[in-house]
Amino acid sequence: VDTPLETGIRPAIGNEVYLTSEEVCDLFSLSKRSLQNYRDNRQIPYTSIGGKILYPQSALHKLLESHYVRAIR
Repeated sequence: VDTPLETGIRPAIGNEVYLTSEEVCDLFSLSKRSLQNYRDNRQIPYTSIGGKILYPQSALHKLLESHYVRAIR
């Protein structure tokens, strides 16, 4: 039986999709230590459940949008 992550289907909690540390590191090409620094400096939102750190996908999207720099044309 495939797990939700293996099939690409992600369960939502309260209409929010959460990413694991590994997924965030892969998505943004970050090292685990860089991600830890972002958490320590409260630059990236996260929650911890049972020792597992999860990142709300919508908050990561908002963070990216807030730091977006338009090219001049």
